Amino acid sequence: ILIVLIVMINKQYPRLREEVLKKLGKWEPEEEKKEEKPSTRLNSLDTFRGLAITTMIFVNFGGGKYYFMEHAAWNGLAVADFVFPWFMFMVGLSIVLSTQSQLKRNVAKTVILKKVTIRFIKLFLIGIFLNTAVPGGVELSNWRIPGVLQRIGFTFFVCSVLEVLFIPRLTAVDSFGGGERLTVAADDNEYNECGKFLNDNPDIPEKKISNWRFGHSSNGEASCTGKSLLFHTWPQWIIMSLFTGLWCAITFAMPIPGCPTGYLGAGGLADDGQYPNCTGGAAGYIDRLIFGPNMYQHPTCKSLYRTTHAYDPEGLLGCLTGIITVYSGVLAGHIIVTNKSSRGGTLIKLVVLAGITLVLGIVLSKGSLSGGWVPINKNLWTISYVMITSSSAYFILALLYFLIDFQGWCCGSPFRSAGKNPLFLYVGSYILYNYFPFNWATSETHGALMAQSIVGTIMWVLVGLYLDCKKIYYKI
Repeated sequence: ILIVLIVMINKQYPRLREEVLKKLGKWEPEEEKKEEKPSTRLNSLDTFRGLAITTMIFVNFGGGKYYFMEHAAWNGLAVADFVFPWFMFMVGLSIVLSTQSQLKRNVAKTVILKKVTIRFIKLFLIGIFLNTAVPGGVELSNWRIPGVLQRIGFTFFVCSVLEVLFIPRLTAVDSFGGGERLTVAADDNEYNECGKFLNDNPDIPEKKISNWRFGHSSNGEASCTGKSLLFHTWPQWIIMSLFTGLWCAITFAMPIPGCPTGYLGAGGLADDGQYPNCTGGAAGYIDRLIFGPNMYQHPTCKSLYRTTHAYDPEGLLGCLTGIITVYSGVLAGHIIVTNKSSRGGTLIKLVVLAGITLVLGIVLSKGSLSGGWVPINKNLWTISYVMITSSSAYFILALLYFLIDFQGWCCGSPFRSAGKNPLFLYVGSYILYNYFPFNWATSETHGALMAQSIVGTIMWVLVGLYLDCKKIYYKI
């Protein structure tokens, strides 16, 4: 039903928009045609971001209370477990496009780092504020400190700093008749600095730039070539390896009082009740040591395993592997930037990365959803979980890129509109969760709850469509 409704909205949206604007007396097709410019956005990026935020809202509304629409109790994967890493993946991709956009406008790196720091602080504070949205009001003694936006903000900050410090300007140059060289710079993204890209110059015959290569710009400034990109990213790879090694060392070698070293279980009744006070192993121990009661009190494992200790799925240790998730998106951004001329090359490289990460995830988990050397676990944000979810993100991005930007078979609506205001829709759905028409009292049956989740999600999609129609875009 949800797919049918979305397809209907997608097909009818242009006509409905025209009719509404005509009734409002604001429809000016001739003037719009004159001012029309070639699209400077990769619509697949907005569409993927919108798909992620829409699915996140749907899951937060309950998804009909079906077990496969909820988070896995501990080890394993469900639909809900893919949404957060997808969004973080897109954050990483956006970092590349935003940073390159600012570098090409000669914005000083210190200024970029200042913006990044301010954005991190804003995300953290908004996340802290959303943690007060609890029934009956928040108790200051156990006011939760970690959270979704806090993790996004921190991982965004780390990967942004690494991108600014180690990656130079990626300058696209091409030669035309007579050996003329042209430098094409990326435009800034007026919406959220997350979607615009090196676009074709309309002044060039056939509006097409071919045989792109990356080297020194026409004014002699240093830039990064496709072949030399690896040279500039090796410090990032080393740092990512250190983060992974640090996570492994703490997770598998850190001694925990009263618990076996390297324990990854849920505690409580899990493992035949042998380790009831060891929920989350090292990750849980560190969070309880630092945050005390100021962390999530109702983990997904509580109802199934009857755990008594608090555990926060957005805790500190998971931030290390969360950085790897965001960096997976950074790699996708590098691929898109350095393969602008070869869309086929972009698709191939995205699919190759999807295959590599999938194989790594399967090897680490030994092909099991609940076992292996490193089990797939969202609560712990294990490295196998990172690989599997990143693989799905690479594949979906490649698919959307092929359908929307490569073949032009669809425009990505309505998800594309939702992807231009993801933070607004997420925060809005969180704050207005209990208000009609997004939510209402209903019977506790799967059918009624599913209908409620679908209607609530569609309402927020329509909000995204309205804001896009009005050219209203919120960013921080």
